[in-house]
Amino acid sequence: MDLWLKIVITCVASYLIGNINFAIILSHIKHGDIRKSGSGNPGTMNVVRTYGKIVGVCCLILDAFKAAIPAFFAWRWFSGEWFALDDKLGLYVCGLAVVVGHIFPVFLKFKGGKGIACIIGVSLVSQPIVTLIAFAVGLLFIIVVKIGAMGSFIMIFTPSIYEVATLGGSDPAVSGIVFAMVALAILAHHANIVRLFDGTENLTVLFKKKKKEKKPE
Repeated sequence: MDLWLKIVITCVASYLIGNINFAIILSHIKHGDIRKSGSGNPGTMNVVRTYGKIVGVCCLILDAFKAAIPAFFAWRWFSGEWFALDDKLGLYVCGLAVVVGHIFPVFLKFKGGKGIACIIGVSLVSQPIVTLIAFAVGLLFIIVVKIGAMGSFIMIFTPSIYEVATLGGSDPAVSGIVFAMVALAILAHHANIVRLFDGTENLTVLFKKKKKEKKPE
């Protein structure tokens, strides 16, 4: 098969896979519609707030693997073939296609999630250890500070910066795609960023304190 035909096929397939929104699917299983609950965003954070941590974790894992599988497949398929380099260009091109499909899904009138879980999935393929550490730090930040958007940024910024720093300018195409993925996530969070500066951002409370029952006098 011609190389460019393979590129087009994998990118289109990755974009269509990105259109699969597990937040909406899981909310339908729960007999609801996540787009009509909470912030209305069909993403992990809103699932957590609406249906709880277990359903939210399921959504996070499914969205992450939705991006990780095409990225890994493309990495292996194009390894040593794309521009005669054994690099991660195929991984990130298809990873970006999934992220675009998730944020701007054609089957959902281009109104999708914010791409954090998908970027985590792509980063797990490329930099698994750094990504897991960044996820743990971001999760701890959310638990303590209760600002979901900032915790999400920690999760994706850290492995992305590490990837670009590791390349050291040797692969500007990969660095550019990594930047594009992060930029898309920031763009999708524009409302959250405005609320952060206004001091009106909704808190993400993962562990609610149980109210002590008053003993009868």
